[in-house]
Amino acid sequence: MASSHLASITVLLLLLSSGAGCQSIGDTGNLTSDSLLKAAEASPDAVTLDIYWARTTLDDMEFGSRLWKSVQEDRIPVELRCRLANEGLRAGVVSGTPCAELVELLNPSGVDLDTAEEQSGMLSAKPAQVTRRLKQLRPGKRLELQAGEVVPTFTLLRGGASGLVGKAFSDAQGMYAVEIGQPTGGQVSLELLPELHHGQPQMKYVNPGPGMVVAQLRREVEVFAELKTTVDLSPGEMLVVTSLPGSKHRLGSLLHHTLSDESPEQKYLLLRLSQLPHTAVLAADENDAWPWK
Repeated sequence: MASSHLASITVLLLLLSSGAGCQSIGDTGNLTSDSLLKAAEASPDAVTLDIYWARTTLDDMEFGSRLWKSVQEDRIPVELRCRLANEGLRAGVVSGTPCAELVELLNPSGVDLDTAEEQSGMLSAKPAQVTRRLKQLRPGKRLELQAGEVVPTFTLLRGGASGLVGKAFSDAQGMYAVEIGQPTGGQVSLELLPELHHGQPQMKYVNPGPGMVVAQLRREVEVFAELKTTVDLSPGEMLVVTSLPGSKHRLGSLLHHTLSDESPEQKYLLLRLSQLPHTAVLAADENDAWPWK
Protein backbone atom coordinates (compact mmCIF):
# COMPACT_ATOMS: atom_id res chain seq x y z
CA MET A 1 0.00 0.00 0.00
CA ALA A 2 2.79 2.39 0.91
CA SER A 3 4.67 1.69 -2.33
CA SER A 4 1.48 2.20 -4.38
CA HIS A 5 0.81 5.55 -2.68
CA LEU A 6 4.44 6.58 -3.25
CA ALA A 7 4.11 5.72 -6.95
CA SER A 8 0.96 7.85 -7.19
CA ILE A 9 2.71 10.75 -5.45
CA THR A 10 5.60 10.44 -7.93
CA VAL A 11 3.25 10.56 -10.91
CA LEU A 12 1.45 13.63 -9.54
CA LEU A 13 4.73 15.42 -8.96
CA LEU A 14 5.70 14.78 -12.56
CA LEU A 15 2.30 16.03 -13.71
CA LEU A 16 2.49 19.25 -11.73
CA SER A 17 6.15 20.11 -12.17
CA SER A 18 6.50 19.66 -15.92
CA GLY A 19 5.11 22.04 -18.52
CA ALA A 20 3.60 21.90 -21.97
CA GLY A 21 3.75 24.77 -24.43
CA CYS A 22 1.00 27.35 -24.18
CA GLN A 23 -2.27 25.89 -25.39
CA SER A 24 -5.44 27.48 -26.61
CA ILE A 25 -8.17 27.47 -23.98
CA GLY A 26 -10.31 25.69 -26.55
CA ASP A 27 -7.88 22.73 -26.82
CA THR A 28 -8.62 19.47 -25.02
CA GLY A 29 -5.29 19.62 -23.18
CA ASN A 30 -5.17 15.83 -22.65
CA LEU A 31 -2.18 14.73 -20.60
CA THR A 32 0.51 12.58 -22.22
CA SER A 33 3.98 11.78 -20.99
CA ASP A 34 5.47 13.47 -24.07
CA SER A 35 3.72 16.81 -23.53
CA LEU A 36 4.25 16.71 -19.77
CA LEU A 37 8.01 16.57 -20.04
CA LYS A 38 8.42 19.70 -22.18
CA ALA A 39 9.90 22.61 -20.24
CA ALA A 40 7.88 25.81 -19.94
CA GLU A 41 9.37 28.93 -21.50
CA ALA A 42 8.63 31.85 -19.19
CA SER A 43 7.80 35.27 -20.61
CA PRO A 44 9.82 38.06 -18.95
CA ASP A 45 6.70 40.03 -17.92
CA ALA A 46 4.01 37.35 -17.46
CA VAL A 47 2.81 35.08 -14.70
CA THR A 48 2.59 31.39 -15.63
CA LEU A 49 -0.55 29.50 -14.59
CA ASP A 50 -1.29 25.78 -14.71
CA ILE A 51 -5.02 25.35 -15.35
CA TYR A 52 -6.53 21.97 -14.47
CA TRP A 53 -10.06 20.62 -14.87
CA ALA A 54 -10.57 17.32 -13.03
CA ARG A 55 -13.77 15.25 -12.99
CA THR A 56 -15.21 13.00 -10.30
CA THR A 57 -18.54 11.28 -9.66
CA LEU A 58 -21.26 13.87 -9.16
CA ASP A 59 -21.62 14.95 -5.53
CA ASP A 60 -19.11 12.40 -4.23
CA MET A 61 -19.48 13.60 -0.65
CA GLU A 62 -17.05 11.09 0.87
CA PHE A 63 -14.21 12.09 -1.45
CA GLY A 64 -15.04 15.79 -1.15
CA SER A 65 -15.03 15.61 2.64
CA ARG A 66 -11.56 14.07 2.66
CA LEU A 67 -10.18 16.49 0.07
CA TRP A 68 -11.45 19.67 1.71
CA LYS A 69 -9.73 18.78 4.98
CA SER A 70 -6.46 19.64 3.22
CA VAL A 71 -7.76 22.83 1.55
CA GLN A 72 -7.27 26.18 3.29
CA GLU A 73 -10.76 27.64 3.02
CA ASP A 74 -9.87 30.33 5.55
CA ARG A 75 -7.79 31.99 2.83
CA ILE A 76 -11.19 33.11 1.48
CA PRO A 77 -13.03 35.76 3.55
CA VAL A 78 -15.93 34.20 5.47
CA GLU A 79 -18.48 36.64 3.96
CA LEU A 80 -17.43 35.61 0.45
CA ARG A 81 -17.53 31.93 1.37
CA CYS A 82 -21.14 32.37 2.48
CA ARG A 83 -22.07 34.10 -0.78
CA LEU A 84 -20.38 31.36 -2.80
CA ALA A 85 -22.17 28.67 -0.80
CA ASN A 86 -25.54 30.31 -1.50
CA GLU A 87 -24.78 29.90 -5.21
CA GLY A 88 -23.64 26.28 -4.83
CA LEU A 89 -19.89 27.02 -4.96
CA ARG A 90 -16.92 26.24 -2.73
CA ALA A 91 -13.34 27.55 -2.94
CA GLY A 92 -10.03 27.37 -1.08
CA VAL A 93 -6.26 27.30 -1.48
CA VAL A 94 -3.88 24.33 -1.53
CA SER A 95 -0.21 24.73 -0.60
CA GLY A 96 2.63 22.56 0.59
CA THR A 97 2.84 18.79 0.21
CA PRO A 98 0.03 17.25 -1.91
CA CYS A 99 -2.46 15.20 0.07
CA ALA A 100 -3.54 11.73 -1.04
CA GLU A 101 -6.88 13.09 -2.25
CA LEU A 102 -5.19 15.64 -4.50
CA VAL A 103 -3.02 12.85 -5.91
CA GLU A 104 -6.19 10.85 -6.58
CA LEU A 105 -7.95 13.83 -8.16
CA LEU A 106 -5.16 14.67 -10.61
CA ASN A 107 -4.05 11.09 -11.25
CA PRO A 108 -7.29 9.09 -10.92
CA SER A 109 -6.07 6.02 -12.81
CA GLY A 110 -2.90 5.72 -10.73
CA VAL A 111 -0.90 4.62 -13.79
CA ASP A 112 2.70 5.55 -14.45
CA LEU A 113 3.68 7.81 -17.35
CA ASP A 114 4.71 4.94 -19.64
CA THR A 115 1.30 3.31 -19.26
CA ALA A 116 -0.44 6.66 -19.75
CA GLU A 117 1.44 7.13 -23.02
CA GLU A 118 0.43 3.69 -24.25
CA GLN A 119 -3.22 4.46 -23.48
CA SER A 120 -3.21 8.01 -24.87
CA GLY A 121 -4.88 6.94 -28.12
CA MET A 122 -7.67 5.18 -26.25
CA LEU A 123 -8.14 8.09 -23.83
CA SER A 124 -8.48 10.58 -26.68
CA ALA A 125 -11.65 8.81 -27.81
CA LYS A 126 -13.51 10.10 -24.76
CA PRO A 127 -13.22 13.14 -22.48
CA ALA A 128 -10.15 12.95 -20.28
CA GLN A 129 -10.73 12.85 -16.55
CA VAL A 130 -8.01 15.47 -16.15
CA THR A 131 -7.10 18.21 -18.61
CA ARG A 132 -4.26 20.68 -18.22
CA ARG A 133 -3.30 23.92 -19.93
CA LEU A 134 -0.30 26.12 -19.37
CA LYS A 135 -1.09 29.82 -19.77
CA GLN A 136 1.04 32.94 -19.45
CA LEU A 137 -0.96 35.94 -18.28
CA ARG A 138 0.07 39.57 -17.93
CA PRO A 139 -1.33 41.93 -15.29
CA GLY A 140 -4.60 43.53 -16.35
CA LYS A 141 -5.23 41.06 -19.18
CA ARG A 142 -8.44 39.05 -19.06
CA LEU A 143 -8.47 35.29 -19.59
CA GLU A 144 -11.80 33.52 -20.19
CA LEU A 145 -12.23 29.88 -19.17
CA GLN A 146 -15.14 27.91 -20.60
CA ALA A 147 -16.51 25.96 -17.67
CA GLY A 148 -18.82 23.80 -19.78
CA GLU A 149 -20.82 23.35 -22.95
CA VAL A 150 -23.73 25.54 -24.04
CA VAL A 151 -27.02 24.47 -22.43
CA PRO A 152 -30.11 25.09 -24.63
CA THR A 153 -32.15 26.19 -21.59
CA PHE A 154 -31.01 26.75 -18.02
CA THR A 155 -33.12 27.94 -15.10
CA LEU A 156 -30.98 29.67 -12.49
CA LEU A 157 -32.29 29.71 -8.93
CA ARG A 158 -31.07 32.49 -6.64
CA GLY A 159 -32.14 33.66 -3.21
CA GLY A 160 -34.38 36.71 -3.08
CA ALA A 161 -36.27 38.70 -0.45
CA SER A 162 -39.22 36.29 -0.71
CA GLY A 163 -37.23 33.09 -1.19
CA LEU A 164 -35.79 31.40 -4.25
CA VAL A 165 -36.34 33.20 -7.54
CA GLY A 166 -35.86 31.47 -10.88
CA LYS A 167 -34.73 33.03 -14.15
CA ALA A 168 -34.49 31.14 -17.45
CA PHE A 169 -31.62 31.63 -19.89
CA SER A 170 -31.38 30.28 -23.42
CA ASP A 171 -28.12 28.99 -24.85
CA ALA A 172 -26.49 29.38 -21.44
CA GLN A 173 -22.81 28.73 -20.76
CA GLY A 174 -20.84 29.07 -17.55
CA MET A 175 -17.58 31.00 -17.83
CA TYR A 176 -14.80 32.16 -15.53
CA ALA A 177 -12.84 35.37 -16.08
CA VAL A 178 -9.29 35.28 -14.70
CA GLU A 179 -7.04 38.27 -14.05
CA ILE A 180 -3.83 38.74 -12.12
CA GLY A 181 -2.31 41.78 -10.44
CA GLN A 182 1.27 43.04 -10.34
CA PRO A 183 3.51 40.56 -8.50
CA THR A 184 4.75 41.89 -5.16
CA GLY A 185 6.83 40.28 -2.45
CA GLY A 186 7.05 36.91 -4.21
CA GLN A 187 3.26 36.64 -4.55
CA VAL A 188 0.62 37.58 -7.08
CA SER A 189 -3.04 38.46 -6.63
CA LEU A 190 -5.35 36.19 -8.67
CA GLU A 191 -8.98 37.12 -9.38
CA LEU A 192 -11.62 34.59 -10.46
CA LEU A 193 -14.99 35.96 -11.57
CA PRO A 194 -17.94 33.69 -12.50
CA GLU A 195 -20.12 34.70 -15.44
CA LEU A 196 -23.12 33.36 -17.34
CA HIS A 197 -23.01 33.93 -21.11
CA HIS A 198 -26.32 33.43 -22.90
CA GLY A 199 -28.32 34.05 -26.07
CA GLN A 200 -27.13 34.23 -29.65
CA PRO A 201 -24.14 36.42 -30.58
CA GLN A 202 -25.11 39.91 -31.69
CA MET A 203 -23.07 42.68 -33.23
CA LYS A 204 -22.04 45.19 -30.57
CA TYR A 205 -19.76 48.22 -30.64
CA VAL A 206 -17.03 48.22 -28.02
CA ASN A 207 -14.35 50.73 -27.07
CA PRO A 208 -11.03 48.83 -26.78
CA GLY A 209 -9.00 52.03 -26.30
CA PRO A 210 -8.92 55.82 -26.57
CA GLY A 211 -10.49 57.00 -29.80
CA MET A 212 -11.30 53.48 -30.96
CA VAL A 213 -14.65 51.82 -31.70
CA VAL A 214 -14.76 48.22 -32.89
CA ALA A 215 -17.73 46.07 -33.93
CA GLN A 216 -17.69 42.59 -32.40
CA LEU A 217 -20.05 39.63 -32.17
CA ARG A 218 -20.90 39.22 -28.49
CA ARG A 219 -23.41 37.36 -26.37
CA GLU A 220 -25.29 38.73 -23.39
CA VAL A 221 -23.43 38.31 -20.09
CA GLU A 222 -24.58 38.05 -16.48
CA VAL A 223 -21.63 39.03 -14.27
CA PHE A 224 -21.64 37.92 -10.62
CA ALA A 225 -19.35 40.61 -9.25
CA GLU A 226 -20.27 39.81 -5.64
CA LEU A 227 -18.76 36.34 -6.13
CA LYS A 228 -15.37 37.51 -7.38
CA THR A 229 -12.72 35.53 -5.50
CA THR A 230 -9.35 37.22 -4.95
CA VAL A 231 -6.43 35.37 -3.37
CA ASP A 232 -2.70 36.07 -3.03
CA LEU A 233 -0.73 33.06 -4.24
CA SER A 234 2.93 32.13 -3.93
CA PRO A 235 4.60 29.90 -6.55
CA GLY A 236 3.33 26.35 -6.18
CA GLU A 237 0.04 27.28 -4.50
CA MET A 238 -3.28 26.71 -6.21
CA LEU A 239 -6.85 27.94 -6.00
CA VAL A 240 -9.45 25.14 -5.99
CA VAL A 241 -13.10 25.75 -6.93
CA THR A 242 -15.98 23.33 -7.37
CA SER A 243 -19.71 22.93 -6.65
CA LEU A 244 -21.45 21.98 -3.43
CA PRO A 245 -23.67 18.87 -3.22
CA GLY A 246 -27.29 19.50 -4.14
CA SER A 247 -26.55 22.59 -6.24
CA LYS A 248 -28.81 21.71 -9.16
CA HIS A 249 -30.10 24.86 -10.89
CA ARG A 250 -27.63 26.95 -8.93
CA LEU A 251 -24.67 28.67 -10.55
CA GLY A 252 -22.43 25.91 -9.20
CA SER A 253 -24.15 23.29 -11.35
CA LEU A 254 -23.80 25.31 -14.56
CA LEU A 255 -20.10 25.87 -13.89
CA HIS A 256 -19.12 22.49 -12.42
CA HIS A 257 -21.48 19.76 -13.63
CA THR A 258 -21.23 17.83 -16.89
CA LEU A 259 -24.26 17.58 -19.17
CA SER A 260 -24.42 13.79 -19.41
CA ASP A 261 -27.68 12.37 -18.01
CA GLU A 262 -26.28 8.81 -18.00
CA SER A 263 -23.21 9.50 -15.86
CA PRO A 264 -23.21 13.12 -14.61
CA GLU A 265 -19.92 14.25 -13.15
CA GLN A 266 -18.60 17.04 -10.95
CA LYS A 267 -15.70 19.21 -12.13
CA TYR A 268 -12.93 20.78 -10.08
CA LEU A 269 -11.10 23.85 -11.36
CA LEU A 270 -7.53 24.19 -10.08
CA LEU A 271 -5.41 27.25 -10.89
CA ARG A 272 -1.78 26.77 -9.84
CA LEU A 273 0.74 29.61 -9.84
CA SER A 274 3.75 28.10 -11.60
CA GLN A 275 6.09 31.03 -12.15
CA LEU A 276 6.40 34.73 -11.48
CA PRO A 277 8.06 37.09 -14.00
CA HIS A 278 11.85 36.89 -14.12
CA THR A 279 11.76 33.74 -11.96
CA ALA A 280 13.90 30.98 -13.42
CA VAL A 281 12.83 28.37 -10.86
CA LEU A 282 9.91 27.95 -8.50
CA ALA A 283 10.26 28.75 -4.81
CA ALA A 284 10.19 25.79 -2.46
CA ASP A 285 11.68 24.61 0.78
CA GLU A 286 14.50 22.11 0.36
CA ASN A 287 12.55 19.52 2.35
CA ASP A 288 9.29 20.09 0.47
CA ALA A 289 7.87 17.04 -1.30
CA TRP A 290 7.11 19.12 -4.40
CA PRO A 291 9.99 18.82 -6.90
CA TRP A 292 10.47 22.44 -7.92
CA LYS A 293 13.37 24.17 -6.16
